[in-house]
Amino acid sequence: MPNVSTALAHELTLTECEPIVVPFQGDRAGDGPLTLGQLNILRWLDAFPDSHGWMRWALELPEGTDLSDVTETFAVLLARHEGLRSTYAAGPPPAQRVAAAGELVIHRFDAGTRPVEAAELGHLLDTRAPYSPKTHPLRVAVATRGGKVLAGVMDLSHLTADFLGLAVFGREFAHLLRHPADREGGQARHQPLDQAWAERRAPLARRTASALTLWESVLNRAPHHLYTAASTGAPRDSVAAELCSPTAATALATIEARTGSGRPAIVLAAVCIVLSQRTGQSAGDFLTLSSNRYDSRSADYLGTLVQSAPMRVDLAAMSFDSCVHQAWLATVKAGRNGIYDVEKRSRLAAQAERRRGVRFCFEPLFNNLVVGRIDSPPQEAPAGTTLTWTPMVETDVMLRFDLFAAEETLRLRLWTGHLDRVPKGELERILLAIETLLLSAASEDLSRPRMDEVTGLGPLPRDGDWLLVDSCWIQVGDVQRLLDEVLAPLPARVFPEVRGEPLVAFLARGPRVRSAEEAHTLCMEGLSHRPTAMTPRRYVLCDHAPDDVTDLDAWLSRPVVAEGAGRTTGHPG
Repeated sequence: MPNVSTALAHELTLTECEPIVVPFQGDRAGDGPLTLGQLNILRWLDAFPDSHGWMRWALELPEGTDLSDVTETFAVLLARHEGLRSTYAAGPPPAQRVAAAGELVIHRFDAGTRPVEAAELGHLLDTRAPYSPKTHPLRVAVATRGGKVLAGVMDLSHLTADFLGLAVFGREFAHLLRHPADREGGQARHQPLDQAWAERRAPLARRTASALTLWESVLNRAPHHLYTAASTGAPRDSVAAELCSPTAATALATIEARTGSGRPAIVLAAVCIVLSQRTGQSAGDFLTLSSNRYDSRSADYLGTLVQSAPMRVDLAAMSFDSCVHQAWLATVKAGRNGIYDVEKRSRLAAQAERRRGVRFCFEPLFNNLVVGRIDSPPQEAPAGTTLTWTPMVETDVMLRFDLFAAEETLRLRLWTGHLDRVPKGELERILLAIETLLLSAASEDLSRPRMDEVTGLGPLPRDGDWLLVDSCWIQVGDVQRLLDEVLAPLPARVFPEVRGEPLVAFLARGPRVRSAEEAHTLCMEGLSHRPTAMTPRRYVLCDHAPDDVTDLDAWLSRPVVAEGAGRTTGHPG
């Protein structure tokens, strides 16, 4: 309640003024297709309609900044970057529309005599300005006293810019605010419409095709979830824990000097090692976010280029320094394959899912926010290691790592949308194990047995209900619950192994299920939100069920009317 009261008090204190209308004029208007990065974001927005779809940024304002300087700077940036004056249509086909001219409405509040924080101004912006990432991609609010701006916040659609695109805006805004002589019009060298057309021409088209080839191999090989744990029955809430460790940053400096690898690669290696210890798998297939900014045109590109890219880091019998090298190589390879058509990737995923009888969760995700971060005043480093907990928006991701800083202090956030499967204690164990591993690796190049000893982490506890099939850890009981739900009222039973073949289901044939293919279709439809289940590898349809459906011999004695895999499968894990 205190936070709500404070927010209400701030709202009453700040006086809403007449909005400021900022006219802008660009060099060109245009319509065209979405870029691959925009298509990626559009798919995300459609899949998660309740997600924000925007990034919030506090304006960097020197003391004594005139309101006229802020409005002039916005007018120049809107003229320079077409993405800031674009709107988006879902289609079909999806498209972007660039306006040649228009007006930006800036919401203004008078601060009176009190100081103003950007957070409270953002709260007011949320309550005053309608927002849509597709049709209203930019909104701004400022707090003023007289003709001076005390604070300002801006929301920018993910369709308009990714984090590095926001960094471009931040650098240019700060520069133009301080250098009025540079407030000239003119287009940026590369615009989103230019990017969209370039992606449809060689050689970029060949690069996107190559990325899809890599995705296809990953989809045919990787676990459906790298990290699978049994449900505790607790509510499925989302929470994040952020580790802040100055000593880990010192350790990173030592390891960097010894290995020659950058700090993000070292942190990634530690993450991979700890996940390998916890999952019991020597190789990790998971995602990183690729910036896809590799040429001079993207240096000042205000747009969305970032996409997820698959990484594979094989840690079998490797020392810590070798793991660091592997992580660096995996990051480089992922960067080369980070731009692709997400719709084609989704079709490949759907085909692989049906073949393997799984639903993919593309995670854990490693998001490196150190490179290209927006400059901000340095934060005071904590005296020792701290863990900060933050409630998060609902997500289906099991684990996500965000690396915020690695210089004066290591700031690594780990969050989950499955507290029922990854409780707070597990998040804490993983983060502290990463810190412990880094501290020990600063003293020596640890062997794999030594790394296991240092962290003290073993594999996740798995009882006899667990089975490793086609590189996927699953619970046989969860597969049985899937059958009970989707095949009811037909009796069905899955057995862990039948005559050397894993995960075989026996069921009585009925009007809805007359073939293995029909049974498989129903099971695939029920797989969503079951991270520890997959469909049976083989379906055996009998004329009728035995009295005791748990009796395998009784099923085997029944006449078989149909059987089959329902899909092709990979090798058993």
